[in-house]
Amino acid sequence: MEFNDGLADTEVPTTSVVDTEVLIIGSGPAGASAALFLSSLGVANIVVTKYRWTANTPRAHITNQRTMEIFRDLGIEEQVLAEATPHEKMGDTVFCTSIAGDEIGRIRTWGTHPARHADYELASPSLNCDIPQTYLEPILVKNATVRGSHTSFSTEYLSHTQDADGVTARVRDRLTGHEYDIRAKYLIGADGARSKVAADIGLPYQGQMDIAGSMNITFKADISELVAHRPSVLYWVIQPGSNIGGIGTGLVRMVRPWDEWLIVWGYDITRPPPELDDDAARQIVRNLLGVDDLDVEITGYSLWGNNEQWATHLQSGRVFCAGDAVHKHPPSNGLGSNTSVQDSYNLAWKIAAVLRGWASPELLETYSAERAPVAEQIVRRANQSAREFGQIFDALGIEDGDTEEQMRAKIAERAADSPEGAQRREALRHAMELKNYEFNAHGVEMGQFYTSTAIASDGSPRPES
Repeated sequence: MEFNDGLADTEVPTTSVVDTEVLIIGSGPAGASAALFLSSLGVANIVVTKYRWTANTPRAHITNQRTMEIFRDLGIEEQVLAEATPHEKMGDTVFCTSIAGDEIGRIRTWGTHPARHADYELASPSLNCDIPQTYLEPILVKNATVRGSHTSFSTEYLSHTQDADGVTARVRDRLTGHEYDIRAKYLIGADGARSKVAADIGLPYQGQMDIAGSMNITFKADISELVAHRPSVLYWVIQPGSNIGGIGTGLVRMVRPWDEWLIVWGYDITRPPPELDDDAARQIVRNLLGVDDLDVEITGYSLWGNNEQWATHLQSGRVFCAGDAVHKHPPSNGLGSNTSVQDSYNLAWKIAAVLRGWASPELLETYSAERAPVAEQIVRRANQSAREFGQIFDALGIEDGDTEEQMRAKIAERAADSPEGAQRREALRHAMELKNYEFNAHGVEMGQFYTSTAIASDGSPRPES
């Protein structure tokens, strides 16, 4: 008896139009979470992404309390925590000359200081955590799929048109080259900082793109003995030659404790980007870690630009944009993926309410009214945090144009038993205290203020920021 696999007589569908209620372009934090929210509300949706799978680099990682509250609401908080580095391990943010070298200073961050921890405990039943984007996105996509979402990987958005009843998008299967249309009531462009959807609808922006250049180097190396006494998510390395996006330091970031890491290293964006190979990347890693013979496995490297740009309006008719498409900024404060998830949370329930007849279409206009000011707020805060690193260099007396020898001498001077050394240490304490606005930034994480026609004011004055 011949085995029938059920495939022999199956024909490849030739339907030229696929119908759904909401089409989402992009499967990053904004797109995948939009799919999960909509599916949880019973709204049919399709996600298309030109990439073959979810994020291939760790990128975003800090997940704040507001986002964890959202994940609790969706019933996935425990899944996230199971894959995350927990709150108590996020610990110190360290400033040093290398991981194995002199420590310049450290501050307790992400609400782990005893004096701040109560603020975080009282603010929410959910604490923050650290989960790399490579671990978070699959959780979002899996749960969205279980609840009814359809994701088409290797499928590229090409264009769209809209009319009074919906949106028709043209997409291409990148494996076969086949093009077809998807018809939806609404379209969400969550296709990143270079969003084609945002360009197609002509979203208005303020600010500037590519103000500085950075590169990521991901690697594996067991350095637990160097960090066991000061577990941290972030180690900032101040040494000659290191420079992140104009900040002036190198960054060693924990991806998985304590053997998977990511280094961020800067370059002059006005010049051709640097050419890296494994040997060059390995040398950068060893320099920042301060261990010349360390066994290092390089797993990847990539370039990216630092931006300071936000959209002042987030929709055009039945097309909305969310996530990095509408707020483009450096990773300072850890606001990027959090704000992306929160954008989609705000938008999804409104779309569901309109589709199910619980609200009029005017409700959808409140998405832009509420979230565009947040986009501006977090872009400004992230870039201000990046600029505030200059205070640390001022405290150390480091100036542009210093030679490597001069820079090392000025860093060493802070430890001197002299009036000058004491002055440097006092200035350094003040400069590091300022970094609480980045690493203990409860206000910008939790203090988002909405004004729109969907909100009935009780007359209370706007809280001071």
